[in-house]
Amino acid sequence: MGFIRIKKNLEIINLSNEKTEDYLKKIILSTPIDNIESIGKNHYFRNHKYNAILTVNSHTFTVITAKQINKNGL
Repeated sequence: MGFIRIKKNLEIINLSNEKTEDYLKKIILSTPIDNIESIGKNHYFRNHKYNAILTVNSHTFTVITAKQINKNGL
């Protein structure tokens, strides 16, 4: 269920779950430290290169959700 929502939000429906996981890792690893914000129990990775914001649980380090920074990529 989570992969379906993440794929839809990032518009990467055509990727397999394995490729989606690799894509999310790329986003996390390439996010500059200044673009990572911790609020409560979550970390927010804002990556302009991939036009994505990932919400990651700070205890389990799982991606909770993902969304585009904006629909137009601007």
